[in-house]
Amino acid sequence: MAAPRILITAGEASGDAHAAGLVAALRRGGLEAEFFGIGGPAMAGAGVRLTAHSRELAVMGFAEVLGRLPRIFGLLGRMRSEIARRPPDLFIPVDAPEFNFRLLRPASQRRVPVVYFIAPQLWAWRPGRIAVLRRFVSELLVLFPFEQDWFRARGVAATYVGHPLVDAARARDDMETQGLTAGEDEPFGLFLPGSRAAWVRHHLPVLARAAGILERDFPRLRWIVRRAPEIGEERYRPYLAPGRIELSDEPVAELAARARVVVSASGTASFEAALSGTPLVVIYRMNPLSYRLARRLVRVPHVAMANLAGGREIVPELLQDRCTPERVAAEVAGLLGDDARRRAMTAALRQLRERFGPPGAYERAAARVRAHLRA
Repeated sequence: MAAPRILITAGEASGDAHAAGLVAALRRGGLEAEFFGIGGPAMAGAGVRLTAHSRELAVMGFAEVLGRLPRIFGLLGRMRSEIARRPPDLFIPVDAPEFNFRLLRPASQRRVPVVYFIAPQLWAWRPGRIAVLRRFVSELLVLFPFEQDWFRARGVAATYVGHPLVDAARARDDMETQGLTAGEDEPFGLFLPGSRAAWVRHHLPVLARAAGILERDFPRLRWIVRRAPEIGEERYRPYLAPGRIELSDEPVAELAARARVVVSASGTASFEAALSGTPLVVIYRMNPLSYRLARRLVRVPHVAMANLAGGREIVPELLQDRCTPERVAAEVAGLLGDDARRRAMTAALRQLRERFGPPGAYERAAARVRAHLRA
């Protein structure tokens, strides 16, 4: 028999990384398949043949997406044509619902089974779209324990597989226990302004000014800005200062584990930082029009993944008008200056891992994918 052809599509850096992890797990399990689709460097490194790069889809907010619509619709047309011309044996959309939902019907019309990896956050906003998943998705693989019950109660075949970032955090702990990781001689704080150019534009000026305010009380504390892989250094350069604010390409998790404090844009990186146990402040700014629209649609009390997973506010959230240099500096100063608060937050963040069960998220997801190939 010919090797199965698997279409896999991811829309940003975190989806690219998780898609690559799933492909690698499928290959480790002995699956010989042709993987192709939309992704980034991680998927390409895992052997996925890219028909388009995920940077074409990495747009934040309602207002910002308008200027990219012609390109996005053009890419949708290409993918629909590819599905119609030569239907794959399986379609794995990875998160990115604004794009991926528009490929579900064409796949279904060609009788292509769909295993959706990483649930779109319908429990937070636009829950009416659940009907699309119920109709066109063979199985939904979710990363957070509460998601399985939420989707199943609404008629979607959902399976909780665990969270790869929790697995990675546990593995790093094991390495530290064995003395395999190095410490940091000089204290530093970590800025994670986001994985998209628009996030960097909205967040980094605020963070740089906050660092200036904090320098008065914490003169020895330097700051590291983690560069997103798809964003050039020139975007960051205006906000850097040698010896005080510097750029790094090191993995988020490794930087967060060594940092004294982390200030992160809301998103996957903030959850990765939270799992390190390092005290964290979550921020988020966007186009004002986009924010006003989002406020009307979002139905959850928190935006930080750590708070959603924990079911309470573990880390402070500074959103939109509250995301100012003065407020960021005040929250950071409170965490640096209050040992009891630091210990309490670290303990709460480390307890998050207990909610996710045993390791092996990618392997469990791969087992479910293989089951649909055999069906």
